[in-house]
Amino acid sequence: LFLVLQALVGLAVLLQFNSFAILLGVCSLVIVAVYPFMKRITNWPQLFLGFAFSWGALMGWAVEFGDLDGPAIMLYIGSILWVIGYDTIYAHQDKEDDAIVGVRSTA
Repeated sequence: LFLVLQALVGLAVLLQFNSFAILLGVCSLVIVAVYPFMKRITNWPQLFLGFAFSWGALMGWAVEFGDLDGPAIMLYIGSILWVIGYDTIYAHQDKEDDAIVGVRSTA
C-alpha cells in the first residue's frame, strides 16, 4: 500500500512537468529496473547506479529548460563519475561478502 501511494504521488508530481520531462521520467524506469541486476552481470554496477542516481540532473534540466543540451549532458556525466567514485569506495567494505554471494563491483 505504501509503495502504491508513493508511486501515485510521484506520478502526480511528474504530470506537472512539460511533455519532454514526462517522457524523460518514464524512460528512467528502464534504468531503475535494470540496475539491481547489473551487480550479477558486470564488474561495473556502479556505472549503472550512476546512470540511475544521476537521472535527476537530467530531469531538473528538462523541467527548467525543456530540452537537454551540452551543459546538461556534462552535468549528467560528471554526476555519474561522482557516483562511481563514492560507491566504489563504499563497496570496499563489502568485498569479501560480495565475493561469497557472487555480487560484482569496481572495488
